[in-house]
Amino acid sequence: MLERMATGAGDVVGFRFDGEMTETDYTGTLIPALEKARKDHPVLRILFHIVDFRGWKPHGYWERLKDWPGMGKVERIAIVGGEKWEEWMNHLPGLFSGFTGIDVRYFTEGHLDAAIAWLRGPIPAEPEMV
Repeated sequence: MLERMATGAGDVVGFRFDGEMTETDYTGTLIPALEKARKDHPVLRILFHIVDFRGWKPHGYWERLKDWPGMGKVERIAIVGGEKWEEWMNHLPGLFSGFTGIDVRYFTEGHLDAAIAWLRGPIPAEPEMV
């Protein structure tokens, strides 16, 4: 199940994810929220708070997210999860690696506030090439 969650910043779109993402979660919750944010903000940042993680089905709706037309406006993705999530990350270290040009960071459970603070923070300026 996927549901929206408050982040305190309009350009940070937050989701609480529990279990397995369904088509209804993807087409009825995730994409409409991202589309609305994409229309309202020049850049986006996404928070996924994953609870009660039960496993991963490759090539599912998470994979479809990579092809969403608005991904070019996404600067950062923060993923917050517990011990089971960390265990799966050891087996799937490249889970979000296909999000080219997006800074993706993982936070352990209990660090939700740190994840939101990172998402809301400024992007450091690139050093000028001389």
